[in-house]
Amino acid sequence: KQWYQRRVRGIPDTMLWIVLCICLILTPAPSVGTVKMIKDHHGNEPQNPDPCLLTCAGSTGYGKKNWGTVNYSTKQTYINVDISKCGFVDIPIVTTSLNGAGHHDYVVGMSSPSGMSKTGFWINILHQFSLQQDITKEIAESFSFNVNWIAVGYNC
Repeated sequence: KQWYQRRVRGIPDTMLWIVLCICLILTPAPSVGTVKMIKDHHGNEPQNPDPCLLTCAGSTGYGKKNWGTVNYSTKQTYINVDISKCGFVDIPIVTTSLNGAGHHDYVVGMSSPSGMSKTGFWINILHQFSLQQDITKEIAESFSFNVNWIAVGYNC
């Protein structure tokens, strides 16, 4: 208490607390931005309340060995993306990109999620010159391909 009294040189405690409270009230909170959904996944105006709007993001993991083989084609591979931890109540709007240690810039399909649901989707990728080149599970894993995603939807 002596240090406190010496620092404020006789200003009453009550006055200091009032000044502190006013400063805290007037200090603006940091902005986190605003997300607004105009149309939902089905192209309709959203029916859910704004406080339930959620932006959720993730990655399948750089270097993870979780690519699969497409049964009907040796020229492409796929990956399942789990978004269930976001807790969406309907299908969200999803944007994806492909990252890797090389050759991911020769791939198509990485921004075309398929099988969309509120818990996940999958991405099929193939080489842009698919008649001459294969994109196999082994190639995707050896170049550490991974899908980064951002989903916007409602959780209530």
